[in-house]
Amino acid sequence: MRNNKGFGKFEVITMIVVLLVVFAFVFYLVLQGANKQRFETMKDNALTFSKTVATNTASFHYGDVVYLDEVVDNGLSNKIPNPIGGGSCDGTQSRINTIDGRTYATLRCGKYLIDQADFSDKEKVAIYEVSDWQEKKIDGEDVQERELYNCEIDGKNVFDQYYEDLYFVYRYNKEYGDSAYFPDQISDTNCKVVSKTFYRTRKEIS
Repeated sequence: MRNNKGFGKFEVITMIVVLLVVFAFVFYLVLQGANKQRFETMKDNALTFSKTVATNTASFHYGDVVYLDEVVDNGLSNKIPNPIGGGSCDGTQSRINTIDGRTYATLRCGKYLIDQADFSDKEKVAIYEVSDWQEKKIDGEDVQERELYNCEIDGKNVFDQYYEDLYFVYRYNKEYGDSAYFPDQISDTNCKVVSKTFYRTRKEIS
């Protein structure tokens, strides 16, 4: 059966399918381009974060590892907007490590992560997709394992989540007005330090 313009049902369906494929491909290209730009913005934010820490080392209690929350609390930076999913980048997992005078940036924004990146060559900086830390063990090749910390009073956690060792010390010092540098320097006077092993997946995507 053909319509008034001489097209049969098969030809019409074929044209619709072809157009849908073309539109899907164009949409994919636009989305890929938008994601690439967002990842570039994330890299730029990590580099700015690194420079802020490098030029203000004396402002921090422990200059070799400085977390984004500490930089914000010291009034040296605003929270970093998440360029990919809205909200702000994670101040508890974003940090600058300084090793032998070189800075390495870690920036987590939503489910995306720049992990201890050396920005001497920005084009080589990798973007990873990561899951949240969880206590249940995960099997596989792209799995990270880390000891995270909290402290307890009468068997109850002081903080609402477990943190990386030096971020935990930062939060503890802020909470109790102390000046510890490492978890093992914290006595049981204020709270009992506890730790657990957590796991997450990490996969390079860009």
